[in-house]
Amino acid sequence: MALKWLRDNLRHLKFILWGVVLVFVLLVFVDWGAGGSGPGATRDAAVRVGDTVVSRQDFLGQMRRFEQGYSQQFGERWNEIKGQINLYDETVGYFTNRILLLEEAEKAGIHVSEAELREDILATPIFQDETGEFVGNETYQRIVRGYFQMTPQEFERTRTEDLAITRLTSMMQRGVYVADADIERSIRRERELADFDAVMLPYERFLNEVSISEDEARAHYELTADEFQREEQRVIRYLVVETSRLRRQLPVDEAELRAYYDEHAEEFLEGEQARAAHVLIRVAPDADIEAQSEAEIRAKGVAQIALAGGDFAALAKKHSDDPGTMDRGGDLGWFGRGGIDPEFEKAVFAAKPGDIVGPVRSQYGYHIIRVDGFRPEQQRPFEDVQEQVRFRVLEGRASIEAEKRARELAVRLEESPPSDDEGWQLIADEDESAVLNESPPIVAEQPIPGTGEGPEFTAEVFAVDVGAVRGPRAIPRGWMVWQLKEIRPEGIAPFEDVRLQVEQSLRRDLALEIATERAADLAQQWREGGDVNALAETFNGTVSQARDHRWGAPVGTIGSAAGIDDAVFSGTEGSVIGPVRVSDRGAAVVRVETLRLIGPDEMENERDPVRARLVAERAQQLLIAIVNERRRDTVVTADDAFRQAFSPQG
Repeated sequence: MALKWLRDNLRHLKFILWGVVLVFVLLVFVDWGAGGSGPGATRDAAVRVGDTVVSRQDFLGQMRRFEQGYSQQFGERWNEIKGQINLYDETVGYFTNRILLLEEAEKAGIHVSEAELREDILATPIFQDETGEFVGNETYQRIVRGYFQMTPQEFERTRTEDLAITRLTSMMQRGVYVADADIERSIRRERELADFDAVMLPYERFLNEVSISEDEARAHYELTADEFQREEQRVIRYLVVETSRLRRQLPVDEAELRAYYDEHAEEFLEGEQARAAHVLIRVAPDADIEAQSEAEIRAKGVAQIALAGGDFAALAKKHSDDPGTMDRGGDLGWFGRGGIDPEFEKAVFAAKPGDIVGPVRSQYGYHIIRVDGFRPEQQRPFEDVQEQVRFRVLEGRASIEAEKRARELAVRLEESPPSDDEGWQLIADEDESAVLNESPPIVAEQPIPGTGEGPEFTAEVFAVDVGAVRGPRAIPRGWMVWQLKEIRPEGIAPFEDVRLQVEQSLRRDLALEIATERAADLAQQWREGGDVNALAETFNGTVSQARDHRWGAPVGTIGSAAGIDDAVFSGTEGSVIGPVRVSDRGAAVVRVETLRLIGPDEMENERDPVRARLVAERAQQLLIAIVNERRRDTVVTADDAFRQAFSPQG
């Protein structure tokens, strides 16, 4: 349930960290291969992207900001769902893509001067007083340290980088061309509506009418041989000395844990925190002036009652539109700076304990806020982080021991490698920390499941002969020693290897043909005045109704159906259209009831804003493609002990 709720609500997440840049950076999927701390690694390094080192302090700071954002967004649900979000990987992704974007900006000759940075800071509303003037250096530094939880130097470096990435994005936009036809197509797909009925005949309902012989299957295989073309595939077997197993075997005393805690004190700092409760009068993002005015009047009424001494918890339960907090009196718990709406945060941190503040307008609506208290930046007590410290200490030791055992295994296996799986298993059984694995058949540049390694490891696998033993190699689970077990040459897969696929494909094709023939008969009878529900029952179909349907929207139980959209929006009112192939899922028949198509005047009014949006989207796609290309040639390594401190296994 938690995972489903998370998936359904991720689109609502917003982090107040120079939004556009951060959103872009997180859009790019990161497939990174992590190795251990190799030559040139620094003790303070959390991650190395190419030649650029991300310090532990920077890494932890960004990771903490992500966590605060999620915590504020989800409230009490955060404890329920945080196991579904890998903050460590998310932070690696953030820095990987940010660094690659900055390198692209430098290649493009983009530089941000100190004067430009100063101008940007002076123009930022949070650094301006009520008159629009700069708040002064002392207040500026206090805001940076409290709001952004950075030193002024860190903030200014980060903001300089943000400006460079923003300029890179703008430069990309200037080079993007969008054709008028693309703009018109986009407008129509967004604005045009249709009402229609559809009858779907899924191919699965006709499979029982299909029977095939082996000769027919072989004939289909010969006709579709290209579909079964495969690249060269390779299979490896590998032993992993797992740090998680070793971790459970190693002793550690409290004195050692406290020494680590004292040495890494900066990693266990908690910024200034506030606690507050609120009543939210929600305002939809697209609300008109009237709706906004009504919400503001409601909020002012609640605020008056609260200021007069009304029971705040009762007010929250009765009036709040925040389902996550209304039943607990509006309580938001403790939260820091930088992870919530800026207007809400500004109001809270400018108040005193016991104050009633508001209404305060945020991106969500109007808030009436009760400020319950503050606690200053503080060191998290050793007792609160003891288990995390224990994990880090033991993981460091376990990693060293795992590497030692893996090196011993590598020497042994290189000198006398077993000839079969049984021999490898016997060796694994000698060490309770070692686990024997085998990969599925893999192709070039495909990451190898179970190893946590990227394409660069696959390239190594494709560069050796059968029987070759290699390692040890650091992977997320520990240290690995591996052997190339098998090479499957490229070419058409033998019929026996893909027989089941062939039979399934042929049965589906034949059932689709039956569904299409039946749909043609249904369409004819519908045109002649047949009742749609009776026809659907006769032909083993399902009726769906679509009202105010837009391009791309799901159609009843059919789901997404591009073929139906094409038929409906090119049809005429009252027409019965079909059969329509719905990809490889079946055949449909539709009757168009009404069409509400966009006129020339509306088209002209929408043209410029849609053009701007498409330009921005294509520029972003171009940047993503550039980053993805760069990532294939960039080695990303992580400090193993540091990474494992955030492992779910811990």
